[in-house]
Amino acid sequence: MRRVAVTGASGLIGGSLTKFLEQRGDLVIPVGRKPPDHGVRWNPDSGQIDEHGLRDVDAVVHLAGERIDGRWTTAKKARIMDSRVKGTELLADALTALDQRPEVVISASAIGIYGSRGDEELFEESEPGTGFLAEVCRRWEEAAAPISTSDTRLVLLRTGIVCTRQGGAFARMLALTRMGLGGRLGSGEQWWSWITLQDQVRAIAHLLDSPLGGAVNLVAPGCCRNAEFTQTLARATRRPAVIPAPAAALRIALGQMADDLLLASTRVRPARLKDSGFEFAAPDLASAIRGILKG
Repeated sequence: MRRVAVTGASGLIGGSLTKFLEQRGDLVIPVGRKPPDHGVRWNPDSGQIDEHGLRDVDAVVHLAGERIDGRWTTAKKARIMDSRVKGTELLADALTALDQRPEVVISASAIGIYGSRGDEELFEESEPGTGFLAEVCRRWEEAAAPISTSDTRLVLLRTGIVCTRQGGAFARMLALTRMGLGGRLGSGEQWWSWITLQDQVRAIAHLLDSPLGGAVNLVAPGCCRNAEFTQTLARATRRPAVIPAPAAALRIALGQMADDLLLASTRVRPARLKDSGFEFAAPDLASAIRGILKG
């Protein structure tokens, strides 16, 4: 039985990961502001963490961070940045101070690190891009870097759009499509790189067990343009997708978030994940959506 500490264990990905790891026999130790009795208390805002509770853990999965949806006000952007950078710095300081460090630490990041790159295919070796999200992800990964030592393998999860009915951007798109309000965003030519929640969780568990370290793109092989994404979703739900959202309207409604998230073109390949032997349950969008709708 492996002891795995998880930050963000109550979140969308963290909650599903906790169930998956417990079902396979691991002991999950939640790290949070109000953890259960067997958990670890921390507060990144005040720089407090119960280092004693991290002793004897075999692995850490660090997923905590402010949600990025919603309009990016100055205060919201500060929370997005600080929750990731300060939280990761706090965790890194605590882990590196331990006499016995965990064998592996998996720390969240995102494909936002690449910025908007048009039709360019992006791999783990690709240079970071520009923009607010790219800067957030760059500093996020830099904060985790001290964790990587001869004793501890560090994995950086560069995650794409996580598709699930349980929440997030996909759930909102699904609801709009079912009401007949779906359609491309902007030109629809931008590349969207996605992964199902099921494969996201399976991939994290795979990375806990594999010897792979460094940056890993957590996206499905079947990335597609936004127009194809919306049309595939419409066909699966037997609804039209004929109401486009003009880029100008998205920028007015959502500000910078529209450009960095919805209109950004990020054509990412899961090269290292595939080379490590991981097999996707849903490698293409059509099969992914069918599985989500059946689930």
